Amino acid sequence: MSAEALHLAVIAVVGLAVAYKAADLLRAPRPGHWALWSALLALLLALAVGLRTVGGVLDAVLPGAGWIVQHELVVGGTFALQAFFVHSTHPPHRVPAALRSRAALTGTGMVVLFAAWLVAALVESPDWSRVDWGRQPWTSAANLLFVLGVAGCLLVNARLTAHWARIADRRWLRRGLWLLTTGGWCCVAWAGHRACFILGGRFGTPPPWKQTFPELTMLAIGLSTAIVGITLPAWGPRVDAARTWLAHYRSYRRLTPLWHALRTATPTIELRSPTPWWHMEYRLYRRVIEIWDGRAALRPYRDPTPGELSATAEAESLRAALRAKLDGADPHPTPAPETHRGTTDLAAEVGWLESVAAAGNWRSPILS
Repeated sequence: MSAEALHLAVIAVVGLAVAYKAADLLRAPRPGHWALWSALLALLLALAVGLRTVGGVLDAVLPGAGWIVQHELVVGGTFALQAFFVHSTHPPHRVPAALRSRAALTGTGMVVLFAAWLVAALVESPDWSRVDWGRQPWTSAANLLFVLGVAGCLLVNARLTAHWARIADRRWLRRGLWLLTTGGWCCVAWAGHRACFILGGRFGTPPPWKQTFPELTMLAIGLSTAIVGITLPAWGPRVDAARTWLAHYRSYRRLTPLWHALRTATPTIELRSPTPWWHMEYRLYRRVIEIWDGRAALRPYRDPTPGELSATAEAESLRAALRAKLDGADPHPTPAPETHRGTTDLAAEVGWLESVAAAGNWRSPILS
């Protein structure tokens, strides 16, 4: 994959995250959501400006404008991310003071970065996309200043998210925080790699490999991992819900042969009110109730047995009772005692009934 294709792939990932969080923002426009969405939007715009076709338009208006706009967007995005963390972890009465201190620090950093860019532009008139680290000290200093500032913010964030991940009590939140931490450390590695190239080039000992593609790779891994971590607490529980739905659906299907045989003998066990297909837990619950009603209807046709039966023995007893009822045999004067003591645990009842269903052949009307 070329460097440009990797750049576009990162933009696509961040763009999806911006759209996803915009939907959250519309549903719940809280300050923390605004801050997180703003951070992602600033990152998306910075990545877009980093494209030659976009940054070149700004550079045509003012040489070097693409570089300063891109990097100031990144700095502004780090403040928005800090604001998100503040809103997420601070009580409301402490939020304004915490934001003021961070805004002052970020604003100072943006002013210093702009001043460094301006001096470099006036003194060296560099091509910001192809900086000669050894011959352009002011331009190198502006880049190094940005890298060190961002690295500092990333280190602080990574330590905070790692701390919160260790104490988080929600599974998907904990996973998301660990992914966010991992993504942050990947971005710190990007900053370290870039700083090594700047300092190595400045002192005449640059690394022996090319700079651009490894940095884009680290950014792609770091940003993608961090974005998955940021969004995971929102969509992760939906994965659990989908897995639960599938598990209920499989159980529903496994119980169908047994249910169908019982309904054939006693059609009235089927509840007539329709249930939506997406309410699979409710459908499964109803199926269990209908099977229990069908078993109860067969008690006058079952031979008395001592104690509870195993799943295999239960299947044989039910099959014999079904044959008797379908053949028109007379019921016993006294219904047989219950052979299984039910519980209120749906999963336990489903598991037992699945064992019963698997132990018998329920397809034949004669149940031979």
